[in-house]
Amino acid sequence: MNRTVFFAVLIVLIGGIYYVLKTSDAPPEQDVTLTPKQYIELVERKKAARLAASKLEASMQRSEEKLKQAQQEANQR
Repeated sequence: MNRTVFFAVLIVLIGGIYYVLKTSDAPPEQDVTLTPKQYIELVERKKAARLAASKLEASMQRSEEKLKQAQQEANQR
């Protein structure tokens, strides 16, 4: 009886995880099934996305600093 309950819970758990992964809006990229070339391309895409995000963040900070500086200059006049 205990084994039956264990296997029933195990099957429900595995089914739930499978359902969540298949129905999610952004499923995880499965690098386990990728070829070495595909994996390298995936890593390069992720690196490019990180660099683009950091450049965008840096430019936003610079524009905020310029805006603050312009406001300070306007207040001094």
